Amino acid sequence: MTLIEVIVAMTLLAGALLAMGAFIARYAKVAGAMSIRSEANELVADRLESVKGATKYATIEAIYSGSELSIPNHPGFARQTLVTHTGGTPPSPDDYKTVTVIVSGPALSKPAKKSTVVAVF
Repeated sequence: MTLIEVIVAMTLLAGALLAMGAFIARYAKVAGAMSIRSEANELVADRLESVKGATKYATIEAIYSGSELSIPNHPGFARQTLVTHTGGTPPSPDDYKTVTVIVSGPALSKPAKKSTVVAVF
C-alpha cells in the first residue's frame, strides 16, 4: 500500500512541476516582450521631449524630421520622426506643428507610436 501511495504522490508532484515549468516559460517570454516594448516607448518619449525642448520653433522640421536606422546603445531599433506644420505663419494663433515619433524593431509586434502638438513660442 505504501508503494502505491509513493507512486501516486510522485506522479502528482511531477505533474505540478511540469505545469509550473510551462508557466515560468510563458512568463519569461511575456516579460522579455514587455521589456522590449518599454524600451521602445522610452525611445519615443525621449525624442518627443527633445522636440518639446527645442529652442527655435522655426527649425523643428529641419532638426528633428527624418529616420534613424540605428540608435546608439539600442541595437535593433529604428526611429522615424514626422513633423507636420499646420496653419499660417507665426504669430498666427492657428500655427502649430504635429510631431509623431515611430519606433520599430524586429522583436516588436507593432511599432511604438506617439504624437504631440507644439505651438509657436
